[in-house]
Amino acid sequence: YFYLFLKILIEYELGEESLWYPWLNSLPRYFSTGASMTHFCCQDCLPPLVGNLALSERTRFRQFFKSISYCDLISQYTKADKKLAKWAFNIVYTRGFEDGYGDVKIVPFGDYFNHDTNWEIQGQYDDQGNYYAYTTYDVPAGSPLRMTYTAGDSSNPSFLFARYGFLDESSPATFCKILIEPVTQELVDMGYSHERMLFYRGSGEASEEVWDVLLYKILGENNPEHQQILYAAHMIGDYDTKQALHNQYYSETLSALKSHVDGFLAELEDLSNRTVGRDRNVHPRLPIILQHNEFVKQVFLAVRENLMYK
Repeated sequence: YFYLFLKILIEYELGEESLWYPWLNSLPRYFSTGASMTHFCCQDCLPPLVGNLALSERTRFRQFFKSISYCDLISQYTKADKKLAKWAFNIVYTRGFEDGYGDVKIVPFGDYFNHDTNWEIQGQYDDQGNYYAYTTYDVPAGSPLRMTYTAGDSSNPSFLFARYGFLDESSPATFCKILIEPVTQELVDMGYSHERMLFYRGSGEASEEVWDVLLYKILGENNPEHQQILYAAHMIGDYDTKQALHNQYYSETLSALKSHVDGFLAELEDLSNRTVGRDRNVHPRLPIILQHNEFVKQVFLAVRENLMYK
């Protein structure tokens, strides 16, 4: 990513003499990525997971900006231009993709495809590094041509929001926001991950991994022996034993899940309230942050309503 970052800055200095000038001149000037947000937006207005992801983007940019001071390929004027550096950083991280072989590439004009959960375009590189975009099915005339920015994983809109600066409303689910520390190997084996512990938008259902991990956590606090029985049953696929434990502790698990949902909804309300009275000129990404929080809120409200009938 850093070499592409330098390449963008070098080509920018060339101006109209750059072979890539028409492409560079077509690119966005404004971004809502984590790197572009203020510290207040990341730290005080977003839920913990996406807030930490956004802060990581900000930290990575600061590291890139400091590093160019040691580079002889660009002018001192460019090295001091933080606004330009942030633009180049955003170009690289919103338009560059890992090719699966350890490299990161940008394909000018081939980078215009937007993201969607139901994508039409898939790309690949040949042995000479040429990029080919082809449709995955017969696309009707007049339809959009979109690709996936997440290798087909539509379960983590938080990553897209922090990295690309948009809210993926096509995502069918979102991480349930249950954060457990420390993350042990047994927790991971039980299904603890941002991609598997999901709340589903339409149905308000929680994924199986949510119930498994919550029960594992509850048993660890109250009955370590049963916790290990649950873990062993899960690892060998003993559905009957596992289900028996779920049935035995169902009321405790349900209560814990309801408490988490209610607590997180209250946290979302508090996060949104912190934006009241803030200067949008200083924090111009607040509107999309509020849109993100409202999206998550609606998912959690659907889950809460679904849990009422459990």
